[in-house]
Amino acid sequence: MNVKDVFLEWVFPLLGGIVGTLMFMAPLKAVLEARRMRDLGAMNPVPYPTQAANSIAWIAYSYVIVPTNKSGSALLFWCNEIGFLMGIFFSLSLYGLARTKTRDRILAQMLFYALIIPLIGAVGLLSELSQNQLKLMWGFTANGILLLYYAAPLSTIVSVVKTKSAKSINLPLACAQCVNGLLWLGYGLAVSDLFIWIPNAVGACTGALLIFLLFIYRSRRRGVGERPGDGGDAGNVLDRGKEHDVKRVEDVEAVVDGEGGEDAERWSEEERGGDEGRERR
Repeated sequence: MNVKDVFLEWVFPLLGGIVGTLMFMAPLKAVLEARRMRDLGAMNPVPYPTQAANSIAWIAYSYVIVPTNKSGSALLFWCNEIGFLMGIFFSLSLYGLARTKTRDRILAQMLFYALIIPLIGAVGLLSELSQNQLKLMWGFTANGILLLYYAAPLSTIVSVVKTKSAKSINLPLACAQCVNGLLWLGYGLAVSDLFIWIPNAVGACTGALLIFLLFIYRSRRRGVGERPGDGGDAGNVLDRGKEHDVKRVEDVEAVVDGEGGEDAERWSEEERGGDEGRERR
């Protein structure tokens, strides 16, 4: 085995497993913050049930390739085991913070995957498929779900382009997705496994697109005076309204206490003018 083979068949999948684990864990900080604040903010919880289902399908695929590729099987298993745990944790953590429509989508996804994945396993078991046929079956299943997982950010991409704001893009997740896709792409090409390199090529392109959009709209990712999840300009308008209300309350207190000088007198005149207007009406 030459140096090129060592890199393609060992270093690439090892790095891919590490980066894949980091990709699955990238939203952890934001999810913990959402749990603490009890506010979903700009996070999109819809992809996480698909993340869990994708990981389960790849775990099944790692089982059936053991006879021909033990090292690749082990790496696929461990990074996707972590991906499965994170997907379940993220889904359950954010479910209660989402709107009713989003909760319904999360629930529908989890029920669908809970139905379809065991059925596919039962088909493989009862049909007594060969090892190669099982590899094809779980390869197609894992690829289908992985493409759904990589397609999940499309709604985010549409929203970013429409609003010209990249605040909903998770930069660590996008970078990890891009690098992870490139590493597994290289490994899939090295071992001639279409089920590995094709979907990861799609994932690398999707991650690169998210990074590109973040670069283009980076100035709008966090506006001046805007807090995470406050709704951008709309939140700033509300904040200005709140400041105005606070000022009027202070003026009222000044009038009651006989203080406030010109501001209090002006407020009193405005209120008297308002009362006279209402009496005329």
